[in-house]
Amino acid sequence: MASASTAKGTKKVGKENAPPSRSAKKADIEEDQDGLDGGSADEDVPRKSKPLSKSQSSSKALQPNNGEEDDVKELKRKLAAVTSERDRYRSQRDTYSSQFEELTKSRTDEEGLFEKYKQKADLQAKAQNDIIATQTALTERLQAKVKSLEKALLSSSTDKEKELPSAGGPFDSSKTDPKEVKAMKDELTKLKNDNKAKDSEILELQKQVQAEVTYSKSLIEKQQLNSSTNKHPSLGSGTGLGNTEESAKDQASLALYEDLTLLNIANVKIKPARFGKEEVFNCVLSIDGKSLNFKLRCYNEIDKSDPSKPKYIKSAHYQPELLQHESEEFIKQLDYFANEFVVPRDQLGGFFMELRAKVGGEDEE
Repeated sequence: MASASTAKGTKKVGKENAPPSRSAKKADIEEDQDGLDGGSADEDVPRKSKPLSKSQSSSKALQPNNGEEDDVKELKRKLAAVTSERDRYRSQRDTYSSQFEELTKSRTDEEGLFEKYKQKADLQAKAQNDIIATQTALTERLQAKVKSLEKALLSSSTDKEKELPSAGGPFDSSKTDPKEVKAMKDELTKLKNDNKAKDSEILELQKQVQAEVTYSKSLIEKQQLNSSTNKHPSLGSGTGLGNTEESAKDQASLALYEDLTLLNIANVKIKPARFGKEEVFNCVLSIDGKSLNFKLRCYNEIDKSDPSKPKYIKSAHYQPELLQHESEEFIKQLDYFANEFVVPRDQLGGFFMELRAKVGGEDEE
């Protein structure tokens, strides 16, 4: 019995140590498949994801999400708006700066022109006041002389009546010379005429002074208006600023002409005439301490040289003034410019050159 159990045990042991049979391998394979199926059904066991490559991970890191892209676009839009606003403010600043500089320069130029004209007006007013004072003193002396002559004539007549013989005696003709009486009457008449001429001249000078005062007031009002315009740049834009600039240019041009030609135009009068308008210029030409006052009346007239084809020509009437206050030497130096005459308008250039030569006393070859 013992040997039999031992043999069975040995056989059993040998069976366990023997290689598996095909049926055992098949059973093991089925168990492995069951284990795989059970693992896929279990939700608690996480799956291991496949690791990403290095290029895919870096590309995902460089790509921002949608929120960051929106923020970047908003910041760029705000930056562009702020930049545009800054450029607009800079442009406005440059425009205002240039306008301010132009207005400041215009104001400075106008103030200089105004001061220059004011000095000229003061000098001319002083000269006219001196002339008026001289004429007034001369008139007073003439009136005193007239009164003395009237008294002398009256006393002469009284003496004549007293010296007449009471009974037809001889008449003393030595004290009643008719030539002397006639000379005194002529002198009295001449003095009265001179007195009337001086009075009319004084009235004319007073009118000129009043015209100068009126023109000065208008110039001052214009200067004040320009100053108020300069204080408000918005009012100086457009047509107003253009008019101010043109006026300043005209004044500067006139001042330059006066400095170059030594001709001062005191005032200008424009009035309607038979053919168009008539312009009267009151002028003063000053050269080397000598001055000549004259008028130039510019007008249109019909050219009578060709009656078949009538046309208008421009003429200028020259008329010297206040020559009675000048010396005989100066009047002789003026030659034919001491008298009034008419010259064609297109020949005023040569006329003015000759006039300057005569007033300045230049020797003509």
